[in-house]
Amino acid sequence: MKKVVFDFDLHNASVDFGEIKQIYERLKPKIKKVKDVLGTGYETDCASINLPFDKNIVSEVNQLIAEKRKFDPAFLIVIGIGGSNLGTIAIHKAINGILYNDKNPALKVYFVDSVDTDYVNGILELVERKLKSGKNILVNVVTKSGTTTETVANFEIFLGLLKKYKKEKYNDYIVAITDKGSKLWDFAKENDISSLAVPKKVGGRYSVFSAVGLFPLGFIGLDIEGLQEGAKDSVDNCTSEDVSINYAALSASIVYYHYTRSINIHDTFIFSKSVYSFGQWYRQLVGESLGKKYNKKGEVVNVGITPTVSLGTTDLHSVAQLYLGGPYDKFTTFVTVKPKKDVYVPKIDAFEQFVENIQSKSVSFIMNSIIGGVREAYKKDKRPFVVVDIPEISAYSMGQLLQWKMLEVMYLGYLLGVNPFDQPQVELYKKETREILAHE
Repeated sequence: MKKVVFDFDLHNASVDFGEIKQIYERLKPKIKKVKDVLGTGYETDCASINLPFDKNIVSEVNQLIAEKRKFDPAFLIVIGIGGSNLGTIAIHKAINGILYNDKNPALKVYFVDSVDTDYVNGILELVERKLKSGKNILVNVVTKSGTTTETVANFEIFLGLLKKYKKEKYNDYIVAITDKGSKLWDFAKENDISSLAVPKKVGGRYSVFSAVGLFPLGFIGLDIEGLQEGAKDSVDNCTSEDVSINYAALSASIVYYHYTRSINIHDTFIFSKSVYSFGQWYRQLVGESLGKKYNKKGEVVNVGITPTVSLGTTDLHSVAQLYLGGPYDKFTTFVTVKPKKDVYVPKIDAFEQFVENIQSKSVSFIMNSIIGGVREAYKKDKRPFVVVDIPEISAYSMGQLLQWKMLEVMYLGYLLGVNPFDQPQVELYKKETREILAHE
């Protein structure tokens, strides 16, 4: 049995565990099928589970990191969107904290993941000031298809800036990560730009343990070997037929149980600002993987689990009224995190009249009291939930967490009878966008 770093509390899941066992039995053929993919390369849809075991990827990434660090860049600019950067952001913010960019490290990372003009322009101005002062930057463009509208537009903008300040040496300051043979791949090869390939069968939202996540995370100093080790152990656990360690199959069974009872909203309620981006990554994973018009037989089914993400304690003051007073259509996963360092409220007697019993108390004690109150309120109102407690944030634990959830969604796709690896309806808005762009 591999190490499991989480406490997964199911006591308030409000399920019939006899029926959960039946759902789990239904999953066993899929679990075996997924396990059979291990060690077979990247020829099947669920081949992403082989990424944590692929030492060649880590070696290639580390080699390129060493090469590009010689330029001593002040900024790493990651240009991507959706699956091309949400996992990277989730791991970076969880480990480095949301105030990472305010700690004045030697290297700062910015994610250009939108064509929001003011946002892009703000980063562009920061970068240009660095380049004007003689400093270097590194641009990491990430798009699996190589043709994502927002990513290509932003890449062109920053490419133009590099050409302006680095002249004929601009290509030294770019790393492209894309499908081998994509238009971006060919462009990189033609212009002597360093590139790393994403295995074709690995979709963007399952790609964080490929070069997509490993290169930028390794470049800013994260332990990518530890990340892979955590993911590897999660694969071992979550392809086991032993329900006591297969959290992916167990959590998928519980979510599916509630879905069949018209509880089709799954809220991930996270009591940690640093881990909030994990919820945003998971939201995309669930939304794109499970929201499908057609099932695998080609029949119109319009199925899907609506993923929402809430932040504690902030959202207790925005949506708790809905969650505790609204429809019984939500299943909740509370995520709690042990803090790295505590803070204490000073003892000022005059403030006892404002809020009792918080003087001299630690902030973590106050947080845990609120979490306890929330869980008790959900329990008494018969709102189903489970709790994932993360005792430590590390590369290993984040690797385990993200891999667990990717396998959970693969199993949910099987239970729902849909393909969790495609996203055909996403193309609808892209088609309309291309039409508009062509006529402007």
